[in-house]
Amino acid sequence: MLSVHIIGGGVAGYTLARHLVQQNYPGSIKISDAQGLPYDRPPLSKSLQVEPFAPLSWYQQNNVGLIQEEVENLQLPQSAEDWLVLATGTTPKALDVSGGHLARSLHSAADAAFISDVLESGMFGQRVLVIGAGLVGAEFASTAKMSGAQVTLISSSAAPLAHVLGQELAEQLHADHANHGIATLSGAVTEVGPNHVVVDGQRHEAELIVAAIGVEPETALAEQLGLSVADGILVDAQQRSPSNSQVLAIGDAARQENQPRAVHWESAMEDAAQAAATIMGTAAPKRSVPWFWSDRHEMHVETVGDFSKATRTVTRMNRRGRIQTVFGLDADGSLVSASMIDGGLMAKAVRRLIEKSLTPSVEQLKDPTVGPRELGR
Repeated sequence: MLSVHIIGGGVAGYTLARHLVQQNYPGSIKISDAQGLPYDRPPLSKSLQVEPFAPLSWYQQNNVGLIQEEVENLQLPQSAEDWLVLATGTTPKALDVSGGHLARSLHSAADAAFISDVLESGMFGQRVLVIGAGLVGAEFASTAKMSGAQVTLISSSAAPLAHVLGQELAEQLHADHANHGIATLSGAVTEVGPNHVVVDGQRHEAELIVAAIGVEPETALAEQLGLSVADGILVDAQQRSPSNSQVLAIGDAARQENQPRAVHWESAMEDAAQAAATIMGTAAPKRSVPWFWSDRHEMHVETVGDFSKATRTVTRMNRRGRIQTVFGLDADGSLVSASMIDGGLMAKAVRRLIEKSLTPSVEQLKDPTVGPRELGR
């Protein structure tokens, strides 16, 4: 009997199930996830909210089996009619210092519920220490501050996320935390206690300590099955494992051979669309220019393209003399990336330009009076 067994209920796993339903897949579809009803991950750090992709009735109406289980042992598909799809996501990096396990992560619905309860039940002005100022750390610091906490954000860099935002905008955004009442510390964490953190020899007290120092691909099941793993579960352009053509991997746990691993919401959705095409035997969907977003302090931050390809940047300032957009150009002077604050239609405009290999003049890129529709014309 035709079947698809999806392990993982994040955006990749759910999106694959939705595509298969929409395309009238004739076999059975099953999602296994220890957390139960699939939900979206970004709102966890942005608002401490758990937002299911669809109600339970959607799965029932569309005959999608939903099994709440911790999958520890799997069998490889025994037939060309059966598919196993690993959408196992990531696990938080461990804080490798004395007492590091005492810091709470923010990676699951249970984490968000625990932290939300601490913030709601604690005294107004309670102290919160956030270790790590990347996407999750910065977003949660903003959320905690809005809840009335005294927040200290600890980073090893004055420009967290420079590799994805560009150096200039990363520095400005990190400095902005102070403008919103968040204290920032640069240094190395050497010890964590139940209510304190030691940074460069200085002890800092807190009622809540959260570590957000990055994630690692969850590859335990893939390794158990003997699949190829190297900074993620290796796949080809069709999301197939080179070790077994009936096993697919999608989302943050997967890495296409000879490519860096993508850990973005939209990339996971595109993996799912490709996996559906592989299963259904239909044409491969087109991949888009990479894009992701982050929300903090009521600012919407977006990045388009890949700053690792940029060898120089062009900065556009707003009327207050602050950076609004940073454009990345490669060694040939071609537009390859951009990051922006409250950019409106600018992200779409830059994606279009990169897709068409068009590069506006440096004068246009710098000029704040040149809007998204005029850029490159």
